[in-house]
Amino acid sequence: MTYRPESVNDTIVACATADGAGAVAIVRLSGPKAIEIASSLAPSSKPRISHKLSRAAVQTAAGEVIDDGMVVHMVSPRSYTGQDCVELHLHGSKAVVQAVIAEAKNLGARLAGPGEFTLRAFLNGRLDLAQAEAVGDLIASQSDAQRETATRQLEGGLSRQIKHLQSDLEGMLADMRAALDFPEYPTGDGLLPGHREIVDKTTGEVKKLLQNKRLDISKGRRICLCGAPNVGKSSLLNRWVGDKRVLVDDTPGTTRDPIEVEFLDGLVRWSVIDTAGIRDGAEGLERQGIDMTRERAAGADLVLWLMAANEPVLPEENMKAMVVATKSDLVNSAESKDLEALVDKAGLPFAGWISNKTGDGVDELRDRITAEFNTPIGGEQNIVVKQRHVLALEDTLAAMARLEEAL
Repeated sequence: MTYRPESVNDTIVACATADGAGAVAIVRLSGPKAIEIASSLAPSSKPRISHKLSRAAVQTAAGEVIDDGMVVHMVSPRSYTGQDCVELHLHGSKAVVQAVIAEAKNLGARLAGPGEFTLRAFLNGRLDLAQAEAVGDLIASQSDAQRETATRQLEGGLSRQIKHLQSDLEGMLADMRAALDFPEYPTGDGLLPGHREIVDKTTGEVKKLLQNKRLDISKGRRICLCGAPNVGKSSLLNRWVGDKRVLVDDTPGTTRDPIEVEFLDGLVRWSVIDTAGIRDGAEGLERQGIDMTRERAAGADLVLWLMAANEPVLPEENMKAMVVATKSDLVNSAESKDLEALVDKAGLPFAGWISNKTGDGVDELRDRITAEFNTPIGGEQNIVVKQRHVLALEDTLAAMARLEEAL
C-alpha cells in the first residue's frame, strides 16, 4: 500500500484473523465512520457501551442476515489505532467474512492495506516505531525466543531505554545552550560535573545494546553440512529431523541439489542444508551441485565438515568449517586419536565423533550446536533484533565519540 496523508481519515476494513476457515473470524473497522458503518451492519435498539461485547445479527442493507455474531465498539482514543474502532466477531467462514467486508465497503469503508491498522496506531501515537515493528515480529514468531523478544519490544522496553538516554543528552545540551545565551551562567562554558557521567553512561549503554544484538533470532540459523561423498551428511540430517527427509544410498553423489530442512530446537530455529559431496573429477550435474555446495557454505552461519573415519578428507583451504568425525563405529581408540591429531595439525576446530549407524554422538553434537547458537536472553535486558536498530546504534556510538572528542 502506498501511504497518502489524507488516507488516514478514510474508514478502513479488513479481516483481523488468519485467512481460511475457523471457529471464529474477526472483521475490524477503524476510522471516522467505523461506528456508523458497524451500526448499519449490526443494528441495536440500545446504545452500545465502549469496550463491551454484545450479541448482534449482522445483516445487509436489505435486512438479510449474514451471521449471528458479537460486536464491540472501541471509542477513540482508547483503541488499538487511536481512532473509533469496531470489531465484528463472526463464525470463521470465508463466505461470511467476504460478505461482511463487501457490505462494509458498500457503506463507505475501503479495504485496509497490509499493516495499515498498525500504521494508524503509530501515526496516532499509540505505538512508537520500534513497537510497530514488534507487532509484525510477534505475528511472525516461530520460537519462544522470537516471541519473548517481540513481546518485550512491543511493551516498550527498548523504547523506554532509548528515550531515557535521549532525555539525559537533551538536558546536557540545554545547559550548554544556556551558557552560550547567558554569559552569567554559573559554569561559564555550560559543562557541569554530571555531564561527563551522562556521556559515559550513554556510551556504555549503547555499547551494551550492540553487544546484545541477536539478529539470528529473527532470521534463524543456517547450518551447512559439507564433506566428501558418502560421509553421512544426509543420514545425520535425517537423524536430527527424526524423519527420512533425504534419500540415502551407498552410491557416491546421491545428493546433487542442496536440500534445506527447517525445524525448531528449543529457542532456536534452524535451517539445516544437506549438500552434494565435494570431490575432484566430478562432471556435469554433480559438478554443478558441488558449486552450489560452496555457495551455501559461504552464506551459512556454521559449516560442519563431516569427515569419515575410514577415509578422512579435510575441508578445502578457503572453507571455514568445524570438523565432525563420522563412522566412529569403524575405528578403535588409537585410530580415533590419530584422526583428531590430523584435524588439530590443520588448525581446525573439532566438534566430536558420531555414528549415524548406531546413533552415538548425534544428540551430543546437536546439543553442542544448540548451546553455541542459543545465547541466553537476560531476564530484563533489552535485545536488539533489527538490522535497522543496529545501524542506528552504530551511528549513535560514532556521534558519542565525536562528542567525547569535543568535550
